Amino acid sequence: MQRGAPTTAMRKKRPYAGICQLITHCIADLLNRQFDLPINRKDWFYRKQSIADAIKETTLPEINRFVARSISQYLEIVENLCKCTDHALWFRGHSRNSYRLVPGVLRETKMITDGLGRKLQKGDVVNASGGEVTGPSAEQMLAEFKQKARPFIGELPQNEFEWMFLAQHYSLPTRLIDWSTNALVGLYFAASGASTVESEAEGICDNFLEGDDSEDNGFAVFVMDPIQINQEAVGLSDLIDVARNFEKWDHYIDPMAHSDRANTVPLCVTAPQNSPRIRAQSGVFTLHGSNIWALDYYEPLRPHISKIFFPNSVSEQILDNLSRLGMNRTFIYPGLDSVAIDVRTRHFKKYRAEFEGW
Repeated sequence: MQRGAPTTAMRKKRPYAGICQLITHCIADLLNRQFDLPINRKDWFYRKQSIADAIKETTLPEINRFVARSISQYLEIVENLCKCTDHALWFRGHSRNSYRLVPGVLRETKMITDGLGRKLQKGDVVNASGGEVTGPSAEQMLAEFKQKARPFIGELPQNEFEWMFLAQHYSLPTRLIDWSTNALVGLYFAASGASTVESEAEGICDNFLEGDDSEDNGFAVFVMDPIQINQEAVGLSDLIDVARNFEKWDHYIDPMAHSDRANTVPLCVTAPQNSPRIRAQSGVFTLHGSNIWALDYYEPLRPHISKIFFPNSVSEQILDNLSRLGMNRTFIYPGLDSVAIDVRTRHFKKYRAEFEGW
């Protein structure tokens, strides 16, 4: 069982977190001092996020928002973002604008109690923090995967992080989120699963730019500076090779079992390039800890995250243009199955176009 904000260790010290929506930020700070919570960089994360989660009216700082309708417009935005940093940017595409940056294993979490420990009933609306949540266990799934995968693996992973990367590669839900250092890979993933239903492009684009992420009339690419994220999260101005430095970061393997160590905030990590798919996709990852919030929810991280929105009406054209650039399923997922799918798609599309012209 996992806990929502604040973390397990924090919740024991803050039994009143569930009614934070009734108090101001000043009173919350007084409560922090009353319960002797240290006010440092990491605790700043905890206090800010538990308060923001508890107070319904709280407005988080905006991420950077852009709208594009073509690959050229998209690359122009990316180029301008690159000029704002000396670091290589990361990209992640979402086929629906409303999707948040949440790892697969946390997408099924459900609240079972409110901040006062009261059991929730179906349909209850909770505006406070500190309750308990439940969901699939990443650790149990990984343990079973390890047990059943061994007969199919030539060279076994050397530690738990290598097992986690392998499991993520084969679509097992983990605490990892896939990113790419290739801007076109991010765009491919966004457009390939997007709807082709026409919509009022101008209206939904304006809504997005005004901060509305609830509509699914478009797809989006998240862009972030991983070095700045790690700097804000753990004070490191570098990417983290968790597999090579396993003992230093092993408290992120089963974070709920290591609540005595700082493992709440997400990390930007690298993985061994031992898979053709990871190499093809220029794959990198963010790793979630014990907190269940979306990566794009953390207040100190949002200034380092951008989101580029596309209306669904351009999805087919984007995919056609990407294919002409060689960015297709065969590139993303090297293998005969992808070759067959790309050939089928191209010939069926050609046939339908010719048939409509008769």
